[in-house]
Amino acid sequence: MDNYIFLNGEILPLKKVFISINDRGLLYGDGFFETFRSFKDNFLDFSFHFARLINSAKFFKINIDFTEKDFLNAAKNLKKQNHLIGKDCYVRITVTRGVDPHGPSIKKDLKSTIFMEVKKLPQFIEDRSKKGVKATILYNFKKEKNILYNYKTLNYLPSIIGFINKKTFDDVIFIDKFNNLIEGITANLFFYKGKTIYTTNEDDLILKGVTRNILIKSIKKFPEYRFNIRFKNITFKDLRNFDGAFMTNSLSIIYPVLKIEDYTLKHREDILNKLQEMYFKFLK
Repeated sequence: MDNYIFLNGEILPLKKVFISINDRGLLYGDGFFETFRSFKDNFLDFSFHFARLINSAKFFKINIDFTEKDFLNAAKNLKKQNHLIGKDCYVRITVTRGVDPHGPSIKKDLKSTIFMEVKKLPQFIEDRSKKGVKATILYNFKKEKNILYNYKTLNYLPSIIGFINKKTFDDVIFIDKFNNLIEGITANLFFYKGKTIYTTNEDDLILKGVTRNILIKSIKKFPEYRFNIRFKNITFKDLRNFDGAFMTNSLSIIYPVLKIEDYTLKHREDILNKLQEMYFKFLK
């Protein structure tokens, strides 16, 4: 059975999909991407991901000829072609500046390379959502402010360093030069005390994820849940001041952090359930 891919406006069998070795995404990491998921056959937060995709395209001056509707129709067609109707899926859109073998200088007439893949949601993502994660701290790689952290660029080497160093843990938490706990490998990090939610808000230091932004908006939109959000830098020594911690990303949504290094965190399932309830209420 063929796996089908969307490439530059066409849906093709994977075995017929070819990308040039001179593509700037491969040569220079000159591009960006978005990952999101379907809940059965619904792409609930895609408009937020599309907005970030367009924002990245404007910043890097890479042309995208397809509309939000074009991408949604392609995703639905890929689900059908790949026999994934009714299943939770992982979706990734990748955009590069296109093919140019002549160095890092930019030519204005380049045609961008755009492809999308739709796959069944991996089991570990479901497991992470239900069981939570244990994380270690990456002390030998301290993040410095960089405007590129605001975009999901194809240079994913910091996250790769995280995966290399996670040892027997499920995730790695990056820190800044002041030893503040910043974010996970592919997720934003939150702490909570009662119904007060804390997270860092450092510009140019973290990718402010779509799920993170929706959660913050939902806290403000639904005051009846009695949550409030505070932006605060937190170190490992501060952990004893909180009831627990959780991470967010577009695939696992909201999931608990059970342990950081040797410190075991409490886990209030009622808090996380209410936050998730607000998230879906906001999208609907």
